[in-house]
Amino acid sequence: MKTVITYGSFDLFHQGHYNILKRAKALGDYLIVGVTTDYYDTVRGKLNVVESLMDRIEHVRETGFADKIIIEDHVGQKLEDIQKYHVDIFAIGSDWIGKFDYIKEFCEVVYLERTKGISSTMLRMKNYELIRLGIMGSGRIANRFVGEARYVSGIHVEGVYNPHLKSATAFAEKHELDFAEDDIDEFFSRINAVYIASPHATHGDYAKKALEAGKHVLCEKPFVLTKKEAEELYGIAKKSGLVLMEAIKTAYAPGFVRLMGVAKSGLIGQIKDVESCFTRLTESGLRELTDEKFGGSFTEFGSYVLLPIIKLFGTDPNENRF
Repeated sequence: MKTVITYGSFDLFHQGHYNILKRAKALGDYLIVGVTTDYYDTVRGKLNVVESLMDRIEHVRETGFADKIIIEDHVGQKLEDIQKYHVDIFAIGSDWIGKFDYIKEFCEVVYLERTKGISSTMLRMKNYELIRLGIMGSGRIANRFVGEARYVSGIHVEGVYNPHLKSATAFAEKHELDFAEDDIDEFFSRINAVYIASPHATHGDYAKKALEAGKHVLCEKPFVLTKKEAEELYGIAKKSGLVLMEAIKTAYAPGFVRLMGVAKSGLIGQIKDVESCFTRLTESGLRELTDEKFGGSFTEFGSYVLLPIIKLFGTDPNENRF
């Protein structure tokens, strides 16, 4: 008997999950499915898990593919399980290619092709809408974003837009996305939210077009370059009931949040002055070092040094608190 094992959160169970289990089952005679606990998901950086562990287990059970369902709750458990159950094949989605090659010493590792277009065939939507995300821009930051998005439950990166189709196509092929587009209207028709990672000069225009098309927007900094633009776009978002966010990830980093908590608690005394700087080792010639017209490094990285000041002292530069 050939034993196969696979793992996952299986949150908001959809056709992609179903297909992975079906393909894993077809690899052998006996399929073991490990479902992650809420705690382990948090530890490994999985965000926004919606359903309870028992609900997720039930989704897996209902497929009929799992001969045994186990709970995964700690780092290193995969190797423990492989040896405990005498596993012959470890199977996982192709979006994790290379990540589990270390397991090849213990059994065969198979990366199963992911299902494209899962958003159109969701098995369970309940009260939650899958975020069908499209990326505007296909450069350095966009490449990093795709890899991180897989750690957020309920989001699926569908495709990419770039007015230079060749660049968009190469990006989509590299990340196994559903589509690449140079037609912005066609791009918007296939997604319900956008992440803007294009050059600074395009941010405001892309964000406005996305909002007018009814799409939620997450935009890299600088979101816009003038107060007037910001007020206009936030006005559109509010009127349309859409999410509009600038992608300042530091504001949501656990370490920064804790730092602000300590600072505001009074534990270190009353804070009257903040001196902040940003240092980065990088190659010369990058856009943020040469873009004089749209602020370059100042608008690219200025938010990092202003963020703690605004968090501690507020947004009114004329307010006297002492």
